[in-house]
Amino acid sequence: MKTLHKVSISIGIGSLLWISLVFTAFSLKAENLTLTVNAGRYRILSGVGGQRIEMEGFGYLMEPGKPLLPAKNFLIALPPGAQVQSVEVRGIGAEQLPGIYRIMPSPPIMPLADPFQSSQLVARLQDEWKRSRETVYSSDQVYPPERGRLKGLGSLRKYAYAAVSFYPFSYYPQSGRLIHYRAAQITVNYSRPSLGSREAERVEELKWDTVADERAARLFINYEGMKALYQPQGSRPKGWEQTYDYLIITTSELLSAITSSDFITWKRSLGYKVMVVLTTDTEITSQPGGDLAEKIRNFLRAYYGPWGIEYVLLVGDYTTVPMRYCYPNPDYHEHNPTDPSNPGGSVPTDCYYADLSFPDSISWDSDGDGFLGEYGEDSPDFLAEVYVGRIPTSDITLITYALNKVVSFEQDTTTWKNQALQGGAILFYENQDSSGYPMVDGARCLYHMETELMNGWMISHYSEQGGLVPSTYVWPALSYEAFANDWRNGEYAVVNWAGHGAPNAAARLLWEWDDGDSIPETDGSDQINYYSFIATSSNLDDDHPSIVFAISCNVGYPEPNAQGNLGIDLLTKPNWGSSIGVVSATRGAAVTAYWDSIPGGAESICYEFNHYMINGPGGPEKVGDALYNSKAYVHYNFGWDHFYEYQNMFDYNLYGDPALVRGGISVGAETERFVELPRSFFLMQNNPNPFNSTTEIKYVLPTDCQVRLQVYNILGHRVASLVDGDKKAGYQTIIWDASSLSSGVYFCRLQAGDFEQTRKMVLLK
Repeated sequence: MKTLHKVSISIGIGSLLWISLVFTAFSLKAENLTLTVNAGRYRILSGVGGQRIEMEGFGYLMEPGKPLLPAKNFLIALPPGAQVQSVEVRGIGAEQLPGIYRIMPSPPIMPLADPFQSSQLVARLQDEWKRSRETVYSSDQVYPPERGRLKGLGSLRKYAYAAVSFYPFSYYPQSGRLIHYRAAQITVNYSRPSLGSREAERVEELKWDTVADERAARLFINYEGMKALYQPQGSRPKGWEQTYDYLIITTSELLSAITSSDFITWKRSLGYKVMVVLTTDTEITSQPGGDLAEKIRNFLRAYYGPWGIEYVLLVGDYTTVPMRYCYPNPDYHEHNPTDPSNPGGSVPTDCYYADLSFPDSISWDSDGDGFLGEYGEDSPDFLAEVYVGRIPTSDITLITYALNKVVSFEQDTTTWKNQALQGGAILFYENQDSSGYPMVDGARCLYHMETELMNGWMISHYSEQGGLVPSTYVWPALSYEAFANDWRNGEYAVVNWAGHGAPNAAARLLWEWDDGDSIPETDGSDQINYYSFIATSSNLDDDHPSIVFAISCNVGYPEPNAQGNLGIDLLTKPNWGSSIGVVSATRGAAVTAYWDSIPGGAESICYEFNHYMINGPGGPEKVGDALYNSKAYVHYNFGWDHFYEYQNMFDYNLYGDPALVRGGISVGAETERFVELPRSFFLMQNNPNPFNSTTEIKYVLPTDCQVRLQVYNILGHRVASLVDGDKKAGYQTIIWDASSLSSGVYFCRLQAGDFEQTRKMVLLK
């Protein structure tokens, strides 16, 4: 029998009215938590498409084509280890409003596909939107049929939670009746792990993880009533003595690229405790999982609490430290990653490593079909346990370059860190291809960021001033020459753009000639063209690298392809990489039709990312924090009921350091610098190789031991003894001078205790 902890909490939304917390113990099998939440103040506005209800503190129920009604997802903290069995949402204080109402439908989703895909995708989503609208508005069945529902489950590190929606209006489309509910009672029925079980022990151990306490206080409406349940008891568990708040995951082949940079030393000087874990270390290889990606995720699930991991930097390309391929559209499982014009339904993402709530079988592949991240069939959680970034290359030289660039950027605290460059293209023209859709101008979101977030900043901006219908934001004309020249010659810590995208470029949509029907048509009857305003061919430089957010498709495309990889080049291409961090889509992204009044989509992620990064709720946030917090905010406040919602969530990844500080960091007196070691012995490949006369050899010792480092020729004869004696744990370096030897193949052998490893070296004179 389990003990029931009945928690009754009544909360007034907006301002906290009162909280009562009552605990009673009963010998029952079920447990529940009940909350009463109030609706906000509202007003009803009339427009061309119908009426729209604005409600204070509420977003919208975003089912494309169906009535646009207020909705809010409440994040409710549950007792430690709680597993939700059911959720009930009951409306309170129903009142039919006088009159007849014509509520407008939720806006269509607008995919920012490349020129080859855009018109077909728009047409497909347009048909879907029309069918949904006609089905609902031709009936007088109440919409929505319930007052709310369970929207998601997960954890924020030690905190279990449920996301539950409240819909304060019922609408009857044919008769126009509108009913308002002043409040709702939410009841969450749950169970908890049996006392003495391993899961119950894990729940108790996790109470020592305090990393997310401040976030939990901001996010969960009943945090004050729940926080006492999460206080640790007794002594700290065994294995929790040492913390590593910054984790680097890479391979043995790429380790030398990291240790050759100043990155680890710099991060340690800032107070981070850095741990490097190789994909071949037992902490990863011993984990359950069908592939390396699942093993890495299970390793993070097991260790983020005991080690106190906050930031995870993946060093390697999309296969070396694998991105997880997800399939947000459950009906489309094609996978053609080397063909950007038709990549299929797969979306590569690092979001998989940030959500550590449940095993794959409960979350990312809850339907068990092997296709992860399907909308409506799987249950990922978008409150990140850890913040993830990636150096998206396996080229040793490029990795070292990108990491050293982070150090230089963070050491610079001068005024250019409050300067921004923005470029907004036309995304869709009004009634394009007879869609009936409004004009979507990429400058609209950028304008709001400038006026609402970037007070006192120096801003350079560009909008579409060419073609038959220019932008209403009268900025300098956006063009390839203007935007690229400004970026190259200016000093901008932040660059945002909105345009159609491809792996190698972001482009303007330009309507240059009409056949006389005043309808912009992409079938060839009009002249509508795409012109790049930034591309892999742009003549950029890296003297003032920028944090980039691209409201575009495919800019973060990680796979090799015939077009190129703009997002990767911006971070990793020496002397060209004008970015210090790239937030971009690995596949097709999407925006909403009426963003100014009905937020959502990629524009909202960009807006909130800049908001959190410039001045978040607790002050300016690091880039990784800003990305994952912005995605969660948009998902739970403006999320679409459509697979494109998951696509946007998976799409947007960070190429760069997740702990990057935009404004830079002033470091006082230098502190002792050290780095936590990898968990295994390792002999790195000599550098350079091939070499002429001299080469550098590095090796890693996790413990003090006796070491022999010797060189043999191809016949097996020893030609040099470089080390023979006791060595301290740490990274060791030695220069081998082979000027007295002839050209040929040589072998370097490391013997350390019971460990032995050999590397092939080529001497060319």
